[in-house]
Amino acid sequence: MARVDKLAATKGGTATRRLVIHCGVQKTATTSLHHFAARNSAVLSPQLEVLTPGKGTRTQKMGRAAMMFSLDPSLENKDRFIALIGDLRDHLLGGSGPVLVSHENLPGAMIGKGGVVTLYPMLERIIALLETHFAPLVPDYAFYTRDMMAWKKSVHNQAVKSDQYPHSWADFQRETKDCGTWGDLESRMHAIIGGDRTRFFRLEDEGAAGRPALQLLRFAGVTDDVIDALADLPNQRNQSLNRGSLEFLRKVNALGLERGARRKVADLVQQSQPLFATGGAPR
Repeated sequence: MARVDKLAATKGGTATRRLVIHCGVQKTATTSLHHFAARNSAVLSPQLEVLTPGKGTRTQKMGRAAMMFSLDPSLENKDRFIALIGDLRDHLLGGSGPVLVSHENLPGAMIGKGGVVTLYPMLERIIALLETHFAPLVPDYAFYTRDMMAWKKSVHNQAVKSDQYPHSWADFQRETKDCGTWGDLESRMHAIIGGDRTRFFRLEDEGAAGRPALQLLRFAGVTDDVIDALADLPNQRNQSLNRGSLEFLRKVNALGLERGARRKVADLVQQSQPLFATGGAPR
């Protein structure tokens, strides 16, 4: 893909907005960022508009379309993704000031979903569509990473919990042992976009859990005085299942239940995790 000169991005002779696209990845506190931004929207809004995937929003629809395109790059899915990029682009061109668009599925489906066993094999095709159809906006791209083993454990938990993944942790490790590294992913982004418009942040370099994605907010232009004024999140969200709950739900996934019935079982398991606690309890 040809690189785009950010300074040349204009519409009618007027410089367009700065756009930062946060591409997740999954299981790197993206949902916490979304709640944090919503909690602090009034404080952030003078410096940054933050668009997150609330139900029915343009961001939600575009992120889901990116994931569906990554799993099935049919013409129908490609056209839908393009249309949703264009819809969001037109909305953004109607405003002013820096904007952050955040969705964890923008690089595509994570390992453990739909047979994916490597890090974001459709990334280049997704970025090519974002680059083409967000024009004249020229996005900066941001990613979070996490210690690979800790990330894989969390991804396996999420795949079992939400994506009906039926296999054990040992099986998952074998399937994804050649998934690639975060360094590989960063090199791929630099090859198609360049380092000047790409940032990779380590989750381990963040501070308290109640103040997620401060590296990203600073990259998007939020100043330290505004960051200091942000209210902490009260608690963590989207926590992993305990070992007993995870194993029970993994076995449920292997039964091939109808999707609605499986969802009801999964909800009951998540709400009743003490029933599945392992170790130390008398039989």
